Amino acid sequence: MINYNKITAKEIQDCRICGATSLKTILSLPNMPLADQFITEKDLGKEFLKNIDIGICTTCGSVQNLNDTYTDDYYNDYSYTVQSSPFAMNFMKKLAKQTKKNYFPNNEKIRVLEIGSSSGELLMEFKKLGADVLGIEPSANLSNYANSMGIKTINGFFDENTPLNKKFDVVVLNNTLDHIPHPRAVLTNIYEILKDNGIVITEVHDLELIKERREFCLFLHEHYIYLNQETFTNLLAETGLELLSFELLDSSEKRGNSLLSVAQKRTAKANKPFYSVEKQVNAIKSLSNNIFTSIKNLNSWLEENQDKKIVAYGAGGRGVMTLAATNNADKISFMVDKVPKAEHILTPKSHIPVFGIEKLRNELIDIIVVFSFGYFDEIVNECTNKYGFKEEQFISILDILNLSD
Repeated sequence: MINYNKITAKEIQDCRICGATSLKTILSLPNMPLADQFITEKDLGKEFLKNIDIGICTTCGSVQNLNDTYTDDYYNDYSYTVQSSPFAMNFMKKLAKQTKKNYFPNNEKIRVLEIGSSSGELLMEFKKLGADVLGIEPSANLSNYANSMGIKTINGFFDENTPLNKKFDVVVLNNTLDHIPHPRAVLTNIYEILKDNGIVITEVHDLELIKERREFCLFLHEHYIYLNQETFTNLLAETGLELLSFELLDSSEKRGNSLLSVAQKRTAKANKPFYSVEKQVNAIKSLSNNIFTSIKNLNSWLEENQDKKIVAYGAGGRGVMTLAATNNADKISFMVDKVPKAEHILTPKSHIPVFGIEKLRNELIDIIVVFSFGYFDEIVNECTNKYGFKEEQFISILDILNLSD
């Protein structure tokens, strides 16, 4: 578990993308925990809780976290893996296959580096296609597992001092770049380790989808940047990388909130996009009101259904942060997840007990709220087939957040 005494937070002054000192606060979520900060009974009331302050740079239009939050052992203790999800595993397979097909059809021995490589599933798919692969992963447990499976993995964080003696055809960051406080510096380092015309594949959370779905749960202490196609393309160009495509995979093949890009190293100056910063700023103005309307919707829905037994599915960031924002989390009996972080744990702040999905067996449950909505069909199919639930007992958290105002 996390050592709460080692967590620190510091307000930033300069834009993470362009460096300008023109940050404007657009949203503040009060007293929010870390998304992976599950606790035990003895830790009740000791959680790290701090406002999540989100701002926009009025110089480049990029939305970002206005605080840097640090903890020495957060990622060393990190254990998230996609192994339990057929949908996510299929995403990895398709990503590797389409990358090879689209950009290296005649080269069997490309060199692939993944930064934030988790337990090595994506690199395993590249390896099956004949690639020479290497991972960099700060979690000791995940690194050890990947190495045991034959995926060479360096345990640590990526920076200019990482011991890499060769250059790469492909560098991948899946849901990693938005966890990095200084993304421009990291992309600059990636530029240096790419071969000429090498590509970088990056997946971040799509700000446009966050706005459309009112997914306030994706505003985390651990997430530092929130990009859309225009601001992401600008960030890439600032570091010599030119966007090739946002369409490597079809939207039905991508995960719940995915902005997936392919960019190429340019020796000449990369083309920067033309977009209106004023339009970016104006488009974000209504975000705060919409998000607090969604939280109100959730509170009201839980109140209206308090006579029913409600269970939540998905003990990831979406579940943890959504529950932390509501006043009525106690209306939820418990939460289940296919791979809970540990036994006998509670969600931070909301203090909902977390169990494996076997807990659903023989439970008299009226409604299951699915926080992992990207895997909604997969979850419903498994629970109906294995535990005898009916489809009408499931509801996506998105449907609750976006109830008619």
